[in-house]
Amino acid sequence: MKKLMIFTAMLMMIGCVNAQRLMNGSRSTVGYIENGRVMNGSRSTIGYIENGRVMNGSRSTIGYIEDGRVMNGSRSTIGYIENGRVMNGSRSTIGYIEDGRVMNGSRSTIGYFESVRPSEAALFFFFFFD
Repeated sequence: MKKLMIFTAMLMMIGCVNAQRLMNGSRSTVGYIENGRVMNGSRSTIGYIENGRVMNGSRSTIGYIEDGRVMNGSRSTIGYIENGRVMNGSRSTIGYIEDGRVMNGSRSTIGYFESVRPSEAALFFFFFFD
């Protein structure tokens, strides 16, 4: 459930009509973000976000997004993105985002993104695929 919440969180403040694409380290598409929907690589809808409320595919609330923090349903913070660093809820650095690439803590590339905000790409890779 945490993974879905974070993946869905990437929709925050995205208003584009065209789908944004997320790719793994091999550059295979693993997800899309489009018109308030979060989709997997097969374009099946797996979540939504509306006004900071993160919902699963059944539209049940599973978390919240507020002030750059991603929170679970109890409003406990589980992740942050600051100055190119990806941090877990304890504020320990777990990765980096830079120039269309998402890197792990050793700076090895684990994914790529096109037309997606770096913070949303980092949330996808570090929390959806944890």
